[in-house]
Amino acid sequence: MIADIDTFTDSTVGTYVLVDVSGEHPRFFIAPGHELRHDVRQRHQQFMARVGVRPRNSESRHTKIEPQDVARWENDWSAFDR
Repeated sequence: MIADIDTFTDSTVGTYVLVDVSGEHPRFFIAPGHELRHDVRQRHQQFMARVGVRPRNSESRHTKIEPQDVARWENDWSAFDR
């Protein structure tokens, strides 16, 4: 979960290491910061276009990243070599 979409997308983190701990073994996703922020913003805008106003809390700025959203970066440890 991301608490504030604007704070997240305004950041300058170069590389994110996301960990999915929902299964038997952790899964690692190593994402370039600018690409991840762009993707998160785009998905958030698409969501908001569908719902218009958040149903439970219109002031909420949270969003989420699902494993399928970052699957292309699973175990891409070479991101640290770039």
